Amino acid sequence: MEPIAKIGNVKVPISYSGVNFRAQSIPQSDNSVDTFIKEQEKARKQAKRDKNLSLGMQVGTFALFATLVAITGHQMGWFGKKVQQLVEKDVSKAKSFKEIAMPKELKKEFEEFKVLLEREKTLKEKGVDEMTGMLMYGKPGGGKNTFVYALTKYVQEKFPGSVLFEKNALEFNDKYFGESENNIIKYLKNVAKHAKKNPNKKVILFLDEIDSVMRRDLSVNSTHTEKLQNAFKIGFNEIAEQPNIILLAATNKASKEAALDTLLDDAILNRIPKKVHIPLPNAQQDLEAFVESFGKLDKKFVAPELLDKNNKVLKAVCDFISQDERAVSFRDIRDIIKSAKIKSEIGNPEGTQISLEHFKEAVLDKANQLNWNSNDINKLTASMA
Repeated sequence: MEPIAKIGNVKVPISYSGVNFRAQSIPQSDNSVDTFIKEQEKARKQAKRDKNLSLGMQVGTFALFATLVAITGHQMGWFGKKVQQLVEKDVSKAKSFKEIAMPKELKKEFEEFKVLLEREKTLKEKGVDEMTGMLMYGKPGGGKNTFVYALTKYVQEKFPGSVLFEKNALEFNDKYFGESENNIIKYLKNVAKHAKKNPNKKVILFLDEIDSVMRRDLSVNSTHTEKLQNAFKIGFNEIAEQPNIILLAATNKASKEAALDTLLDDAILNRIPKKVHIPLPNAQQDLEAFVESFGKLDKKFVAPELLDKNNKVLKAVCDFISQDERAVSFRDIRDIIKSAKIKSEIGNPEGTQISLEHFKEAVLDKANQLNWNSNDINKLTASMA
């Protein structure tokens, strides 16, 4: 039982609400006792507030520390951001050089790559101890990616275990301050590390849309651009030290070398001195693409005219759509072929042949999708008559 003290006619516990005090120090009047109790209650509440405040400050300090750690880890790449990780591109289903219609520009480059790979030992004796790099430019749909995949398949045949790391440079951009530069440096260093660990294998690094981070910036507020360029310089130094890396880059924003020089900064232009223009397919390439694609089908599904490279309608269409102002890409060619296949099934029993008429309809549909003017469409229609 808790001890009590008697003050006048009032009995007061020696311990009240956890606050101990000596009985002899308690005032002798009833009013004084009430005042004392209120003061003790006030002190208890203040102690509770102080405790909550202290706990809140501790939680706040911890939260601030955790935030700083998170920001630092974000900038240092501690948490394994996907943009910095290496992902091998699977090209097992890609076409080989024997299956694609390459423009003469790429045929020439491929021959050089073949020499570098097949005569590597002899070239080293002559002082050539590193792989080459190439910057491809031209309108979308010219076959830049197709070339990279075909080259990778060829390299993997000669050097089993070789890999392709493909990265769209747009992925390096980040909303956090300094993170874009960190992504660039970290990714390129990771590629260099992989190449260093596998000296007897080739590493193909393909940076698509390189202009997104290496654009020439002549504006007043070009600090961010300069930081990106410096990051690439640091990363490229790592890449250059590994002789088994084949560096490929591409941009769709320039169709002439003069435009390329005004588009990209010297930091990238100087580090990849070989620049190759990849034009849109010419008439012969278009014709081969149509005939070879239809030729892969069972003959019962394709009209003989679509398998004949001398067919007048096929040749007329290819001559017309290959003109520079038409800007018809390999991707557009694939769309036309797919559309012709679908049209052959509309309202027809299964097994209906893809006819020349289905092909004409598909070509006109693509012309309309590309927003050709009525005069061009009339000319195209006349060429197919």
